[in-house]
Amino acid sequence: MPAQRKNTALKRIQGTARADRAPRVDYSARLTEAPPAPAGMAVTAVRHWDHVAAAAVGIGTLTAADLPMLELLANTLAAEADARAALDRDGLTTEAGSGGRKKHPAAAVAETARGQAVALFREFGLSPRSRQGVDQAPAVALNPFARDGVASLWDEFQTNNERHDTDTLRPAQQRRGGIQ
Repeated sequence: MPAQRKNTALKRIQGTARADRAPRVDYSARLTEAPPAPAGMAVTAVRHWDHVAAAAVGIGTLTAADLPMLELLANTLAAEADARAALDRDGLTTEAGSGGRKKHPAAAVAETARGQAVALFREFGLSPRSRQGVDQAPAVALNPFARDGVASLWDEFQTNNERHDTDTLRPAQQRRGGIQ
């Protein structure tokens, strides 16, 4: 099996990052919200679409160009769920033409759908191993000290320091006018 791709952050940490080999990714093309499911999808497939789209948007791997593949993944997961329901209802075996028992055809459908779904999950970076190789979109606020309405490290620092008033200062510090 080939070696797992290292993401850019790991390459920087290890000192092996090279500008000429950096991924040419346009982060602005990544979707920031999960799009609605296409019309005409089965109810089960829509549920899978909503779940997978939210996860892929959350880690920053979903673009508009990926929507047909996301639809394929949602339909594959729906087919697997339908096959599993048939197996639960009918059992793992069915009557064979010769009077014996044979493997239920839905077992093969479920098995194939699972294999296809795992491969598609990897494409979206939605498996633990594949997620390590995904270059995730940078966070919106790159500066942890930025004041953008979100609690930042600077806000926490100020809040913690407000708890210390002049009553806790040593006498020498009080004579100098406190800590500047």
